[in-house]
Amino acid sequence: MNYCTLDDIRGHVPDARLVEVTDDLTPNADGEIKENIVVKAIEESSTLIDAYIGKRFRLPLPRIPRVLRMICVDLTIYNLYERLTEMNITEGMKLRYNNAIALLKRIADGEVSIGIDEIGPVDESSFKVSSKLDGGPAIFSLESMRSL
Repeated sequence: MNYCTLDDIRGHVPDARLVEVTDDLTPNADGEIKENIVVKAIEESSTLIDAYIGKRFRLPLPRIPRVLRMICVDLTIYNLYERLTEMNITEGMKLRYNNAIALLKRIADGEVSIGIDEIGPVDESSFKVSSKLDGGPAIFSLESMRSL
């Protein structure tokens, strides 16, 4: 499950910058946003999010919490800039990335709620184990198995 979309990224990064960080296949650059590169960065960010929250929540989540969408946007923007060594990752981007990772750790540790029920302990009352101790005939005996 991807936690954000290209439109979410566009809400934070101007299209001209998205062209800069995705249309780098010289000499075939055409001045267009390469959606496949953005989608790959979103998938990588979403996979990282799943790695943190998967131990606490059943995946895929029934809906995308806003906090995870925000985290995914920050991680994706960082990943898009990081893929090109000539693009400057600003201190603000680094701070947002580090804060996103720190928040994921807090979510994984149960310190921060995302508004979705966690995987709870197994309800052992729903399991039933029975045994045959009354001395009656065995359900599966050597004789009954031979007749099959």
